[in-house]
Amino acid sequence: MFRIFFIFLLFYIGVFANVEVKKFDQNFLTSNAEEKLQLHQQLKSLYIQSVINDNNEEKNEILKRLIISSNFLGFDDKAYVQELKESGVNEEEISRLKNALKVIQDQKIKKELVKNETNTTAFTNKKEDKKTSAQKELFILDVKKLDNGVLLDLSEKISQKDIKNFTLKGDNFRYVADFDGILKGPKRNFEFKDFDIIVSQFNPTSMRLVLSSKKELKVKIELKDQSLFMGLEKIEKKEEPKPIVKKQSEIKKTEVKKEVVRNEPLYILKSSKDKSGVNLKLNNDIDIEDIKINSFKDGKMYRSIVSFEAILEGDRKKIDINKNQSITIVQFNKTTVRIVLNSTSDFKTSLDLDDDELFVGFEKKIKKTPVKNTSKAAKATIKKSGKIIVIDPGHGGKDPGTLGDKGVREKDVVLSVALKLGNELKKRGYKIYYTRSTDKFINLRDRTSMANEKMADLFISIHANAAPNKQRAKTLQGIETFFLSPARSERSKKAAEAENQSDFEEMNYFSKQTFLNFLNREKIVASNKLAIDVQKKILSNVRKKYKVVDGGVREAPFWVLVGAQMPAILIETGYISHPSERNRLTNKNFQELLAIGIANGIESYFYKNQ
Repeated sequence: MFRIFFIFLLFYIGVFANVEVKKFDQNFLTSNAEEKLQLHQQLKSLYIQSVINDNNEEKNEILKRLIISSNFLGFDDKAYVQELKESGVNEEEISRLKNALKVIQDQKIKKELVKNETNTTAFTNKKEDKKTSAQKELFILDVKKLDNGVLLDLSEKISQKDIKNFTLKGDNFRYVADFDGILKGPKRNFEFKDFDIIVSQFNPTSMRLVLSSKKELKVKIELKDQSLFMGLEKIEKKEEPKPIVKKQSEIKKTEVKKEVVRNEPLYILKSSKDKSGVNLKLNNDIDIEDIKINSFKDGKMYRSIVSFEAILEGDRKKIDINKNQSITIVQFNKTTVRIVLNSTSDFKTSLDLDDDELFVGFEKKIKKTPVKNTSKAAKATIKKSGKIIVIDPGHGGKDPGTLGDKGVREKDVVLSVALKLGNELKKRGYKIYYTRSTDKFINLRDRTSMANEKMADLFISIHANAAPNKQRAKTLQGIETFFLSPARSERSKKAAEAENQSDFEEMNYFSKQTFLNFLNREKIVASNKLAIDVQKKILSNVRKKYKVVDGGVREAPFWVLVGAQMPAILIETGYISHPSERNRLTNKNFQELLAIGIANGIESYFYKNQ
């Protein structure tokens, strides 16, 4: 019966031609919780496209279904309701959509009551008692945050069978618990180190608790008297065993054994001359942080010693780069190789690591000369005077972003690049604000809100990419710059999906107005121009020392860019999943080149568009 009602309701709100909408109508009610969530997400993508295409009829049909799915999943539907009202949909129809779940639940209850009544009349009195007790309203009097969860004070006792729970697994883990009750006060959100808990009124008669985390956790629900606990088991601290005192000879033997097991020797298999240095072929990859550089002046000669743990195959080798520069490769001791760079003029040491190949060479030091105050220079100063730029390092805090080998986290890499970019732009006379300057989680809405409040001229979001699977990790690479628009390619869609996962709940906040604030032709064109200038300048600067792939300028629906009232772009600085790019992204020299390249692109954009 309730399925018939749902089909009738969908027919009433409009049978629609869109394939994805038809899929929702046919499958939503019979889907499990995880499938319902996927259908809800698909509707959101369709909604964005309907706004961009200015198709009001399609948009309204999708909004109606978003209200239904939001109520089933316990999400906030206010933005959708408000927009339907603005479109002229009456209160009665909206109320019917909001109460679809309640009607279906009531029909289920009635069906069960009828079934029970036909079975026997012997328990009528008991059944009446149960109905009376069921009609008592349960109130949540208080919600307290504990170290490992939340504690709810209830007006009545409840039993474990009164609580219905299920889990949602995907990129994020969610544990949901529902029971009949009324929350006094607004929705409550509690943040913990590894998880969050939301306590909210699911519908007029039901409570919903949602524990969400990046990884699957073992959740505990415990009832005691008139209280309910939801959270994790407390981990008892075990006493650390007392250290065993060993003889010095035993300790040395153990340490030697561990060292042999841990470290496979790194060999320099081959060395060859390059235009401005030498290329070294290694038997394995090396972390750039393990390479030490010591530069100094020795009389009239300038020298730089590059050293790292390795074994040189063959004898000491000297390579003359030109008449003024030479490089000597030598086994300094049993475990360390030294590469000594000699020059008659001052230079910077250049390193480029690409998988198992290492380049070591010379880079000229350019003496900075003061810029004369020509009319052209004065004009450039006027152009940047008062310009405000908001820099947004992606992810942060509880959200690490994409993860790479050797403990590399996107949130750390992009924060370092963003701070370097800010310092570079400050030197050039711009006013800079950061959405975060520390390891802190920031909601999507707060990132663009800051840019709008500061009346920023540009919004620059810094991110790092990752391949969708291990098979593609060694092939997908490159620097890409995005601006907000519907995705045109599969690669753009994948990139947007990965970044959008970080703050799924916040997406309910965005409504028609926030989309239309950005999605007008003027801002799309301006953002496209900014993206082209930045991508071009990043590549020209980084390629002075590194071989990088041009991922191009792309369009994609990144939620972090939605709502920005100024030209806005998102830069994917490289793929953390790719071995070479991962090493580069953690290299301070590479980060500096990225920052200067982005700053050059911003300058180019302002110069052309003032």
